[in-house]
Amino acid sequence: MMNSKMVIRIFLSMAVLTTAVIHLYLGMVYDAFIFILNGIGFLGLWGLFLLPMAFLRPYRRWVGFVLMGYSAITILLWAVLNGKLDVASISAKLAELVIIVTVWLDLQRVEQK
Repeated sequence: MMNSKMVIRIFLSMAVLTTAVIHLYLGMVYDAFIFILNGIGFLGLWGLFLLPMAFLRPYRRWVGFVLMGYSAITILLWAVLNGKLDVASISAKLAELVIIVTVWLDLQRVEQK
């Protein structure tokens, strides 16, 4: 049986992979380097947040805040610069909202221990 930690991290992983793949795909299709950097940024922060390495443990909370902020800034910039409602945009923005919620839930779970 899966515990809440596993469920939260599975949802987080699915959301990060969704938005990263969408941004990497759009970057290749439209030859837009900013999308590629955004996708790589999500993957890098996801790795830093979930990797069970001892030297990263003291910074995990801050990495979580950065990942939530990165997601929020991505949503804000999409709304300001583009705001186009298509399947890719809606899917990526929903995934970014899931990232914010799951990281917050994971950080709350850790603080309660």
